[in-house]
Amino acid sequence: MVGAAQLRRGAPHPPVGKRTPSRNDDFFEPDELAELRDYIAPLRRNRRIRVVLTTALELWLVFGLDIGPRVASWASGEGWVIRLLLVAFIFGLPTLVITVPFSYWTQLVYEKRSGQSTITTATWIKDQFLELALGMFVVVILMVPVYAAIHAFGSVWWLFGGALIVAILVVLNFVAPVLIMPRFNKFTPLEPGPIRSRIEELAEMQGVQIQGVYLMDASKRTTRPNAGVTGFGKTKRVIINDTICEFPLDELSQVIAHELGHYRRNHVPKSFPFTALQMPLALLATELVSGNDRVLGWAGVRDLGDPASFPLFAVFFFSVAFTLTGLPGQWLSRKHEREADLEALELLGDPTSFVGVWPRMVLTAKANLEPTPWQKLGSTHPEIAERMQFGLDWAEMNSVPATRPARRSIPQPTEEAATA
Repeated sequence: MVGAAQLRRGAPHPPVGKRTPSRNDDFFEPDELAELRDYIAPLRRNRRIRVVLTTALELWLVFGLDIGPRVASWASGEGWVIRLLLVAFIFGLPTLVITVPFSYWTQLVYEKRSGQSTITTATWIKDQFLELALGMFVVVILMVPVYAAIHAFGSVWWLFGGALIVAILVVLNFVAPVLIMPRFNKFTPLEPGPIRSRIEELAEMQGVQIQGVYLMDASKRTTRPNAGVTGFGKTKRVIINDTICEFPLDELSQVIAHELGHYRRNHVPKSFPFTALQMPLALLATELVSGNDRVLGWAGVRDLGDPASFPLFAVFFFSVAFTLTGLPGQWLSRKHEREADLEALELLGDPTSFVGVWPRMVLTAKANLEPTPWQKLGSTHPEIAERMQFGLDWAEMNSVPATRPARRSIPQPTEEAATA
């Protein structure tokens, strides 16, 4: 199989830099699509209401209440770092108060009623505190260096601030599997068996060195299946959710081959140039808009380097500048996903299983098959029907037999998967 896979690399394939023409109707029945629409509609409405409310609240806090200067004055005798952290914490609390009920309804009411959520109230409460702590951690490790750059480098602070953020993100990618992710989930080495043997075999076939295979207890929060490869060097590891272990081994192999393909193609390092460009541009846009004297005056602030400017800085940087400058990176991510799909197809030569895994994923996770135009533009992954058609087109171009999955049904786990 290894030799055949090597021969298939470089063979004809659909373009990876643009969409593969596809239709949901080719893979899913109309009533099935209607059921998914009915499931997604309340979630979409919930999200839109939350966004409107939080945006209105943040704008009122920044321009109506002048919250930055007010809170900074509480610690007027302290250094700028202390004042920055105080302003960031107080500014984030009202938004947290608004978002918590929406999160509660989504995870503990709606998704639990539909069978997607398994989270307990205790775990949900713990997650809220962990996310708050993580948010403050992000402020400390990202915003403190940025404000230090404002103080140290004058008019070109955005260039050095962007470089600092990129360097920090590289470090976070390295340490996240061992320092951050275990705060939310338990990771245990996957016991010897068919699944672990297959994952190790695929890693060897791909020529990817991994430091272990770990099982994540995702089922304490959700029934949605997932798997991935994370970390660098000594922290590089394959992680599979315990919710995906009942997948047939041939379909699970497609998921793992895809994830390993990201590493064989060095997608993470290749994405850093985009990030290295995005961050300074986003900070420059923040300087040009939020640093404008008139805008600063509206927020009751005289200088962008003043810790009191953080609410104004955060609203524009995270909600506008970071989002818009990130669109080229989202396109690159979709291209990388298609390349990883191609890796799985070329390595395994099994387009039937490649296409067949997607209905199982969609119907188990109740995925959104009809994103809005803005969601399509900002998505990191191609649409599901596109990925399925990509596999069928690849099969046709390479004369590899492929069978479309049976619609309206989720095959039962194979005996091999059930005993893994």
